[in-house]
This record gives sequence, structure tokens and C-alpha cells, in this order.
Amino acid sequence: MRRAVTLAPHTIEVRDGPEPSRDPGQAVVRVEAVGLCGSDYHIFDGTHPYLCYPRTQGHEIVALVESLPRGYAGDLSVADRVAVEPLVSCGKCFACRRGRYNCCTRLNVLGVQVDGGLAELLAVEPSQLHRVGSLGPLTAVLTEPVSIGLHGVRRGNVAPGDTVVVLGAGTIGQAITLAAADRGARVLIADRVGKRLDRALVMGAAHIVDSTRTPVAVAVADFTAGEGAAVVFEATGHAPMLRLAVEVVAHSGTVVAIGTSTAGVEIPVVEFSRKEINLVGSRNSAGIFADAITMVGRYADRLTAMVTHQFSLSDAAVAMAAGRENLDAVGKVVITVADQPHG
Repeated sequence: MRRAVTLAPHTIEVRDGPEPSRDPGQAVVRVEAVGLCGSDYHIFDGTHPYLCYPRTQGHEIVALVESLPRGYAGDLSVADRVAVEPLVSCGKCFACRRGRYNCCTRLNVLGVQVDGGLAELLAVEPSQLHRVGSLGPLTAVLTEPVSIGLHGVRRGNVAPGDTVVVLGAGTIGQAITLAAADRGARVLIADRVGKRLDRALVMGAAHIVDSTRTPVAVAVADFTAGEGAAVVFEATGHAPMLRLAVEVVAHSGTVVAIGTSTAGVEIPVVEFSRKEINLVGSRNSAGIFADAITMVGRYADRLTAMVTHQFSLSDAAVAMAAGRENLDAVGKVVITVADQPHG
């Protein structure tokens, strides 16, 4: 089979090799399409905190079931189209015992800590496979990022009528906007890239802010009649934005840190007690893939419009560079792994 291997920063090689070995309890899927996100670009350019080379990237995966383990008695069938939940957890640590396998202490994510979807075949546990019904691959491939948005909104306990601020209008910021608006919240989203903000309007944002022109704090004050936002999502991975999130959240409000960065940020401790802020992290998702598939189906037209660029597996390096270097033009980049993807 063919697979794309990231060997070093900015270096991807498409190789022929053996089919994946699998444990007796694993299924094999034939990958149709893989979506790229910010973490993929950071692995490609060598700045991701969890990267390890060589690596076959790809964690936003839609595939067809090729084979199931002997004796399998679940509801999957060969040829089912599935979204792949990319998390491999230990099942034993404190987080896993509480059902929070998304932040397992020994978590492996396909395409990050272990090889992922930029390969024609992939061996996975059947429990990681979720049927997507009639969704085509270029729609179903958005299930994983939508699951992250749903999980973040759940972590922020967003309620109908809440004022929500999303800092960052990348894929995850878009997914948060969609999920929060679906709950009946009013969403303001801020970014530096105009086309991202235009897409956020399609996702249900009530107000957009070009942060190169308008200070975000001023816009939030106007949006919330000076009270601050009930829930603020930091979805840029740019550490100083967490400080801004604390600044613009309402007294008794919640800040959800969903962006990834190894940088530090200084926040006066008094802000936490003065406002009685809830500060929560959000990582991946847990137990919400079925809900994400339902949401993708309900908003399929909006979400599929996010896919602005498609590349073949042979052009994986070109795809990574396009997504990383052309933020003004690029929405979701999808690599079609199957010879003839459709839908």
C-alpha cells in the first residue's frame, strides 16, 4: 500500500510498503479522505509539542470498512463508510477511569503519536469506527473537528441565550461557533483573516471582528453591553490570547482553553478570584462522535463549504504547504487517499 511519511520538517515522502499488521481484535479500513488541521501543519513544520519523526500524519479520517476481526458481533459491516475516532487510550489511568479518555495520561492520537490516516489502509479498534450513513467522504471527514467543537462547548457549559466569544476562526473556532449557535448562544468571533470571518458568519456567528482593525476588548464590550462574555474560547494557540480571554470574560464566566501552545502567559492571580472565573481546558473529545455525525448531517451544506482545497495523496507535501502558507485563501484542506473519492 501507499502512505505519506513525514520524515523531517517540510519533508514528506510517499512510499510503497506492506499492508498494516493488526492485532486479532482490530479492523482494517480503506481510507478515503483525510482533513488537515493546525496540528498537522505544526507537525509538518516541526513546531508541534508532541511530534516525533518519522510519522504518517492524519487524524481527521473517513474510510470504508475493509475487514472486521474474526468473531466480531457488533453493528459494523464490511463496506460501511465510517468516521474514525483517532484516540487510543490506556483505559486504566485516572482520567480513563472517569470516562475522560480524551486526556489519558498515555494517550496516543492517530497521526500524531502513532501513524495515522495518510495511508491507503489502517488498522484500528472497531470501537473507533462510527458509521456515517449517507454522508459522503468530503462531508464526513469533518466529523472529528466538529466533535472537538462540541466537546469544547460542553466543557464551557454553553446555554441558550449566552453571549459567547471565540478567539480564532480556524477550523476549531468554526466548529465551536456552529456548536454554540446550535445551542442558542449569541456568538462573536474574532480573527485576523477576513475570509475566515466570512465563513464564521455561515456557521452562525452573530458578529465578527477583524482584530487588525478593531480591538477585541472594545468589540466584546459593545456586544455584551459592557458585562463581558458568559463563555470565552481561546482557539488560536497563541498564548497572549488567553490573557485577553480572561480580560473579556464576564464576572462568574468561563474561559475554555482549547488552543495548543508550549508558551507561557502572565495573568494576575487576582483576576481569578475577583471575577470568580471558571478556567477549563478542552482536549480532543470523549463520547461525542455520534453527536458530531448527527450535527455534520444537519449542517452538511454549511460544513462542506469549508472544504476549499483537495489534493491527492501523492501531493501531501503540497497540501501541507498550501494550508500552512495561504491562510487568506484556504479553509479546510482535504487529501483524498482513495483513487476515486466521491460524495
